[in-house]
Amino acid sequence: MLDRSDACPFVLVSAPAGTGKTALVADWVAAGGERDRTAWITFEGTDVAFWPGLFGCLEGLGVAVSPDTARRDEGPLDRQVRRTVAEAVCGHPARLTVVVDGYDLLSADVAEDLDFLLRHTGDRLRLVMATRADPVLPLYRYRLDASVVEVRMSDLAFTDEEARELTRRAGLTLTPDSVHALNLRTKGWAAGLRFGAQLLRLRADPDHAVAEIVGDTGNIAEYLVGEVLAAQSPDVRALLLATSVPDTIQPGLAEALAGPTAERTLNFLTRDNVLIEPVSGRPGCYRYNPLFRDLLRAVLAYESPDEMRHLQRTAAEWYARDGQITASVSHFVAIEAWAEAAAEVIDDLAVGQLLLDDSTSVLTQSLRPMPSELEDPAATVVRATLALGAGDTTGFADELAQVKTESGERTGSHPWATNIAVRVLEAVGAQTSENPIEAMSLATAAEQALGPPDRGPKGSSHPELDALVILSKGIAALRQGRLAAADAMFKSGVAAAAGAGSEAVQVECLGYQAVIACCRGKLSRAAKLGTRAIGAAERSGASAEDRSAAARVALGWVEMERYDLHAAADHVQSVERMDLPLRDPVPHAFLALTRARLQVAHGDRLGALSRLEQAAAGFVDERGWLGEQLRIELAHVRVAAGEPEAAAEVESLDGEPEAALVVGLAQLQLGDPNAADAAMSTVLSKRAAAPVQVSGWLVECARRLHDGPSARAHAALHQALTLASQERVRRPFHEAPSVVRQLLVRDKQLSAEHEWLFEISTAPSRRLSVQKGALTPAPAHAPVPVFEELTEKELEVLGHLANLLTTEEIAGVMYISVNTIRTHVRNILRKLGVTRRNAAVRRARELRLLPQ
Repeated sequence: MLDRSDACPFVLVSAPAGTGKTALVADWVAAGGERDRTAWITFEGTDVAFWPGLFGCLEGLGVAVSPDTARRDEGPLDRQVRRTVAEAVCGHPARLTVVVDGYDLLSADVAEDLDFLLRHTGDRLRLVMATRADPVLPLYRYRLDASVVEVRMSDLAFTDEEARELTRRAGLTLTPDSVHALNLRTKGWAAGLRFGAQLLRLRADPDHAVAEIVGDTGNIAEYLVGEVLAAQSPDVRALLLATSVPDTIQPGLAEALAGPTAERTLNFLTRDNVLIEPVSGRPGCYRYNPLFRDLLRAVLAYESPDEMRHLQRTAAEWYARDGQITASVSHFVAIEAWAEAAAEVIDDLAVGQLLLDDSTSVLTQSLRPMPSELEDPAATVVRATLALGAGDTTGFADELAQVKTESGERTGSHPWATNIAVRVLEAVGAQTSENPIEAMSLATAAEQALGPPDRGPKGSSHPELDALVILSKGIAALRQGRLAAADAMFKSGVAAAAGAGSEAVQVECLGYQAVIACCRGKLSRAAKLGTRAIGAAERSGASAEDRSAAARVALGWVEMERYDLHAAADHVQSVERMDLPLRDPVPHAFLALTRARLQVAHGDRLGALSRLEQAAAGFVDERGWLGEQLRIELAHVRVAAGEPEAAAEVESLDGEPEAALVVGLAQLQLGDPNAADAAMSTVLSKRAAAPVQVSGWLVECARRLHDGPSARAHAALHQALTLASQERVRRPFHEAPSVVRQLLVRDKQLSAEHEWLFEISTAPSRRLSVQKGALTPAPAHAPVPVFEELTEKELEVLGHLANLLTTEEIAGVMYISVNTIRTHVRNILRKLGVTRRNAAVRRARELRLLPQ
């Protein structure tokens, strides 16, 4: 910027103390190659008057200035004198630069004469002024004429890269995150960065110690007191102390804290470079440098502790009137006015905000230390809200039990607001309760308590509370198996959350809609909703542990149905790393179901059974809809493993297509195709989800094959493929009876028409059920490698072994003899260094020859 000042007569470097003004100009002069045409004068205190200093510089550069003129004091110049000086400068053969460092030009007389010189010396004089306060020159006119270059604090502030270089030169090595935190703390202030680097160099763990950089102690405090605070008048000093209480000074708040002229004085101070700056995009708002604010608050607390408390309360009450609940609570908490802080939360019906904020929000962090012994009703409700948000169901129940729930019987000064807050908390808390019917009742009661939108104590609606209650009702309906009603509620919840600006509720509702779409077999819709939910969560910046699990569970379900085992496992593992599924019964149930299906696909039926049994045992009311889904899946795995008697456990649910499928499969195993036909009539109805219908047609195909191949068996298989192609459903074919799989691979026309069926984990496979895993680098403690590589045929046989096919079944699928299959199996065992088939499968997974 200074290099581009050749055509400008005036260069202003105006910034607070310690920003590097002098260092910048000195470097620029040294690098410019015009030292013989540059003069420099530094003003320290009042030992040198302006005009003698400036004229002395001009005289030193060869400008003829009379001795009488050079000795003039601070008064106005005679018109003839200033004309003579201007003519002398214009007559000089070269352009001259004068640097004036440390002079605060506050005299209107001096400013008028200096302005004359700048305007009447042609292109022969460039004045560079480094100062802590803007001069009283007509800068607005210079800007209009493009005759000034201005370098401000924002230009001198260090970037993160510059801060990294400064700390490196100071002998300090910090991580990029620590450099950013240090630079953010100092706002790029050079002196603050240097003092901070000196302090951090003395610490054993400088990265961890960045948080210790404050402005109220040590060298930073001494510098700020000596260079900034001590230079202020008593009135300005008092204003600085009073307005240091809030983080951001807003219009109206400044007057409340420091009197009617406060805002105007603050505006002047920004031009005096007192480490205060306007907030970008917020007219009338100001913010102190964080280190300077630390100092001002420390001085205020030391000199006037009672005044400090009074100002904190004034700020809290002003923010409360302005509807800024978080700021209000923060200031009440600062003076330990816990009852008032809790009252603000309840009066403003901010329990929804408190529930929806993540664990690191300012409001949550402010209220977390609230004393447990405070027996105010509002405080009790706030503690219950914090406990619920943290997943502490016991603490939530204990706190809520202390507040009466009957309408009209509340104590305290906020009965109506407390009633609504408790009703909403009960509804949200019931999302994970054991009884979905009771959960629906509580959600309905909360909906009625909210009533008309503008009835609050402060006359404001809270759409986030409506959204939370709708979400709670939807979850209760889903847990009851009322999928259509739940879907409609979640759709309303998405709209309500969008209106409230609550992305957290929107993400939850979208995730549950995706789960419902899975239950209905609408995989494409589920994938779209789940992806939308995850995208919204990522855009909101929510941490991984605070995001919804339902969307991930749904996406894992979709990939499992499409038999992309790697993608399904990725989604399942991401959910298992969250804490939420352990507290939320819907994702918990369907996570167990999807994980069990993955285990079956990998040949671990015993593990799948154990997982499903454990999940089902976690539901006290096993006759509820979620418990039924787990029991049906458990029976299905057992029947598929050759235990047809397990179907008896779900015979009472034969009205459900999924249960009827299990019964039909069991009857087929027992050799009773007529009984299987009766069960299949329910499965093949249009109300069954597409994957269930596909499985049903495959069982029907097997039933018709009982009497040998026929056109009717082919027709059933064709119907299954037609239904499956719409959503790319592959899992039922991999789990179908072996006779069905053999029929499929033998029918070249059907195989050619449905090539999509043979795509597994995004890689094509020539034969059904072969799952080749990509060879990946071995882990640090990998098993001993294979000495001889498996052939393509052996890899294909290995995939069938993983799916628990018998030798005869593999021979039928691959169109080769049983003896050839036995030879392949012996070669696989030898090459993998094992003696049993199941050991070969485990060894292959260790070596990434099969999916994990």
